[in-house]
Amino acid sequence: MDEHDIIPPAVLASMLMRMFELAPIAMTITTSDAKTSSYAKVNDAYLRLTGLTWDKIKGRILTSEGSAIDSPARDRRHRLLSEEGSFELEEVDICHVDGTVIPTLISAQRTVVDGVSFDVEVIVDVSSRVRQQREIENALKASARTDALSGLPNRASFDEFIADHIARHGPTNDTLALAFIDLNGFKAVNDRLGHAAGDEVLRIVAARLREHFRANDFIARIGGDEFAVLIEIDPSTRFGLGQTIQDTMERVFKPIAIDGMVTYTGAAVGVTFLQAGDGMASFVKRADDFMYIAKTTTERIAVVCFGQILEPMSLAARADRAALRARQA
Repeated sequence: MDEHDIIPPAVLASMLMRMFELAPIAMTITTSDAKTSSYAKVNDAYLRLTGLTWDKIKGRILTSEGSAIDSPARDRRHRLLSEEGSFELEEVDICHVDGTVIPTLISAQRTVVDGVSFDVEVIVDVSSRVRQQREIENALKASARTDALSGLPNRASFDEFIADHIARHGPTNDTLALAFIDLNGFKAVNDRLGHAAGDEVLRIVAARLREHFRANDFIARIGGDEFAVLIEIDPSTRFGLGQTIQDTMERVFKPIAIDGMVTYTGAAVGVTFLQAGDGMASFVKRADDFMYIAKTTTERIAVVCFGQILEPMSLAARADRAALRARQA
């Protein structure tokens, strides 16, 4: 023993082995030959990480069927160990026995003991970090597709929905309807009550659209005071759709009270179906064209469905007419 050594080598070796066995981080010792490399020793943390047992893997070649690590990059890592003696923080997916893929970072050092070469690997499970990163990425994606003011999907999300529908179903007739909604009287709200009041009107309209359309209808604010609703329907219901939207608009555009003042916004609505031969641009343009026809009526609420101007009539007026017809019958 060297006079400067404080701990005898045998004691130090025992301490290091105990540290290896009890370490909370997975560690392995393997033989070094790239083709016949086999497990010489692993710690309990490695067995927990992989779900393997020592009896099953003792002496087994690392590349054999069912190995925890099966990566095309293995040969490159072996070259690094052969040429440089080590590598650090290599990204490696480890397969648990239950099929779960666990992302890890592996660092390794090649060591020669009594003429025999061994590789010592330290394996860090980073699945929680990867999961957190994915959650952040998903949140950023959701934010990029959400209108901050209304909380509804934005134009990018709207375009994505249509493109996905066409990719899945093709541009077939009568499976997807679009109601293109442009507010009437909104500029007057901004001019009279200010932009904060205008923003509140938009939020209330968004909330009412969510309330009065079905949960599976796709509602978006596509810019300014324009909204859109994409409705997947059964062809047998298409003929009543226009009147359903007319009734819904009557509910959505009831007077709105802002700071003690009552506002009377309305909407021009263009409604169309996705047709054979449609792309996203032609589909949206047709609904937009119908919306502009609705604008020309100068009605507070006007719906043009498939080019036809629907009769503007409040729910109360329609109920009165129905009652009158019943009395005359």
